[in-house]
Amino acid sequence: MNADHLADFVANFEEAGQLVRISAPVESELEIAAITEHVIKSNPEGLAPVLLFDQVKGHKVPVLTNLYGSLPRLLQILRTDSLDAIADRVAGLLSPDLPEGWLDSLKMIPQFSQLLNIKPRIVKTASCQQVVKLGRDVNLSEFPLLKNWPDEAFPTITAGQIVTFDPDTNARFVNARPIQVISEQQLAIRWSQHDAGYQLLQKYQSRDQQMPAAIVLGGDPVGLYSAHAPLPTLTDPYAFSGFLRNQSLELVKGRSIDLEVPAHAEIVMEGFIDTTADPLEVGPVANPTGYYSPSEYVLPLHLSAVTHRANPIWPALIPAAPPAEEGLFAQATERIFRPLLKLVVPELVDVHFPPSGTGRYLLFVSIQKSYPHQARRVVNALWSLERLLSLKLIIVVDQDVNVHNESEVWYHVSTNVNPGRDLIFSEGPGDDYDHSATVKGIGHKLGFDATRKTTAEGHPREWPDALQMPTEIQQRVQSRLDELGLS
Repeated sequence: MNADHLADFVANFEEAGQLVRISAPVESELEIAAITEHVIKSNPEGLAPVLLFDQVKGHKVPVLTNLYGSLPRLLQILRTDSLDAIADRVAGLLSPDLPEGWLDSLKMIPQFSQLLNIKPRIVKTASCQQVVKLGRDVNLSEFPLLKNWPDEAFPTITAGQIVTFDPDTNARFVNARPIQVISEQQLAIRWSQHDAGYQLLQKYQSRDQQMPAAIVLGGDPVGLYSAHAPLPTLTDPYAFSGFLRNQSLELVKGRSIDLEVPAHAEIVMEGFIDTTADPLEVGPVANPTGYYSPSEYVLPLHLSAVTHRANPIWPALIPAAPPAEEGLFAQATERIFRPLLKLVVPELVDVHFPPSGTGRYLLFVSIQKSYPHQARRVVNALWSLERLLSLKLIIVVDQDVNVHNESEVWYHVSTNVNPGRDLIFSEGPGDDYDHSATVKGIGHKLGFDATRKTTAEGHPREWPDALQMPTEIQQRVQSRLDELGLS
């Protein structure tokens, strides 16, 4: 798909019958989220269409939801026929210099950014700056700000890319978190204490410096996926976007801050976080686990400029319990980043974030087991990775188990696990979104070794063979289905 603007994707998906244009008037408060939630839950097989609300009461700007809500659309956004094809490209970046030892393998991960070799291109003019409003002219109420759930304290920007930079290295930083609109010129970024963005904020705070930041909406949709992706430290997410596009992403200088932003974005909000000011208490916000996050004290982002296209579209990701649009990001990530994960866990065969774990709490892993207690090493190796900090449950199975079949995985848990021997407990940094944790950000974790056991692992009896029909009999039955009246 040759496209840079969000509007190009909208037109292509509408032409392909994958978009429904809702022209009946709707309120921006709650109704858009409720309609989107209904459409997604009514299509649990992942075939829900994109929704374009072009008659939002009180606003000329249309709202777009569920853009990423089906695998076929996500593949078009990522410019590929399959997620495994991207994984093969990632593996191809690493394979020429693939080291033999595990320590050398870990050293390869920071080099991933240099291997991408598709750096963003800076341009002088951009469609995201067709309309420019500076200083007191900034007024966010002109946009269709969405309050997605009734107990949210403020409207929330859910599909924004947060752009800033490291004051030590000048490296660009991009990620995605809920952003509350607390006034017409102020935003509150809901970073958690473990987020790299929050750690950058602390760097600026230690220097009593203002932190520049931009909130980017729209543009090439691959940019928002890159902002969500668990990229290695020092990897430029916009270089990764270029890698996925096979073409450099175009950036333009901001109008009021020294940052580059995607040139073809729909809307860009620029500003500074005053790190010397007192934080403000902001109320509950909906998060992607399907629950609210409670009130927090946050240093607000004061807007100095808002720029946008002449006819912008307001994109939104509706946070909800699964099935939800954001769940497709986890599905893409488990395939695309498997080669990087295998640098740390070379025995890894496959991984899967089941939707029931909201893409963050539960992981299924299959391994090629060759020595006792290997599953324990795998579990602890995965917990050691910063990008998997949120995992509460890791289930390890043998290589012949299909981790994408939840019923098959739980079958092996129920038949292979001895709770007195095969559970691995840990405690440490956890997910700020995890409301079950007694202390915010500190979690208990549990691993399941659901692999076949040997006497060396404390199992004194012979492990039984599973029931399995011979291949030739299965093939014979398959060939006789018509004759048997079972086709």
